[in-house]
Amino acid sequence: MMNDDMYQPDYRAFKSNRRKRFTFYIYIILFGVILGVLLTNYLRPATDNGMSGGEKNSSGDIQTVSNQNSSAGPETVSSTAPVRHKTPISLSPEVAGFEKAVVAATEAAMPAVVSIHVRGTRVIYYNFRDPFLRMLYGNQLERKPISGMGSGVIIDPEGIVITNDHVINITNQQDIDFEKANITIQVVLADGRSFNAKVINHFPVQDIAILSIDGENLPYLEIGESHELHQGQTVLAIGNPFGDALTGGLLGSEPTVTRGIISATRRNLSIPADNITRYYRNMLQTDASINEGNSGGALIDLRGRLVGINTAILSPGGTGSIGIGFAFPADRVRLILDSVRENGDIGQWYTGIKVQDMTRQIAQSMGFEGSGVLVADIENNSPGEKSGLKSADVIIKVDGVTVTSPKEIVNIFQGAIPGETVKLVIYRNKQYKELELTVGTYQ
Repeated sequence: MMNDDMYQPDYRAFKSNRRKRFTFYIYIILFGVILGVLLTNYLRPATDNGMSGGEKNSSGDIQTVSNQNSSAGPETVSSTAPVRHKTPISLSPEVAGFEKAVVAATEAAMPAVVSIHVRGTRVIYYNFRDPFLRMLYGNQLERKPISGMGSGVIIDPEGIVITNDHVINITNQQDIDFEKANITIQVVLADGRSFNAKVINHFPVQDIAILSIDGENLPYLEIGESHELHQGQTVLAIGNPFGDALTGGLLGSEPTVTRGIISATRRNLSIPADNITRYYRNMLQTDASINEGNSGGALIDLRGRLVGINTAILSPGGTGSIGIGFAFPADRVRLILDSVRENGDIGQWYTGIKVQDMTRQIAQSMGFEGSGVLVADIENNSPGEKSGLKSADVIIKVDGVTVTSPKEIVNIFQGAIPGETVKLVIYRNKQYKELELTVGTYQ
């Protein structure tokens, strides 16, 4: 017989189940509250200062901001979230004035910067090395196509254009006959006008060419004073990098402008080119971007004056501009123009100074320690004598460059233009002095 206790219900079990259900409902309610709060915050319209659905105007009314979608009509209005407008940053008077100066200088100079295109054939004569062939065939003539592209600057209302010699690409022939060689130089202005240019003169060693065009109402740039430039001064480079590539082949498109500073002045460098070496003296260094096609273009100051002709860049591996560019100084451009107007050429530089290596014995006898070049002799009434230089002086620096041999002095003077001034640091009678020598020309 079974015990009646076996059929008694266990009330403790019932009590435990009710407690579990109650806890479950509490969790459900809490979860619902949290979810509701999250959804409310997520779906609520964006407001500004506690106002929903728009922005307040000055009268306190709420305004809905229209959506400026290009596909919607002028009366299309957005429905929900208004756009938050940011207040434009206020420029200080100094910054605003600087920006205006940059724009004004650019607008003043740009019309006078031109694009130059060279097409034609270069005539080259050469002889056979073999004497028998040379006797049979004599001088041989070879025609090579010429294709040049670059920039230039009009510096005179009469149509005088300055550019680089390597732009017109005629280095191998000093006295080239352009008509016989069938060479044309096309100068294109920013306004679309195009002219065939004539070469007045060109100077391969200095890498400068002077062209002439015949037109009316030609824009031009005033030549500034490059010797007044200082490191850190803002300059603008204007030209036609890569020719027509940036303009889609459209002639007359406006040039490109880049901005930078004067990184250094009086840089001297030499670059071999074909059968000559180009010597660049007192070049302006700038970080304004200069690329292929910028050669011959303008470097201007914030007054819109021409302070240099963009000429070369330092580009390891031919990678393009890395922020080290060089411009031919405007002061030297002026000297070339004045000499050409007066004499038709610039002539050969002349100092009248004869120098020799400084030996240890001579240095000891003079009480001189260091490196330099000894002045052996000076011609009477020469630029060297007029500068105050004397025999037995030791030249230590030329235009800030330390010299240790006569060859270095000659290299520095290569490319010199008669009329320009060279600064010398010398040693004389146990004292250091500074002299200025004005380069002359052979008569």
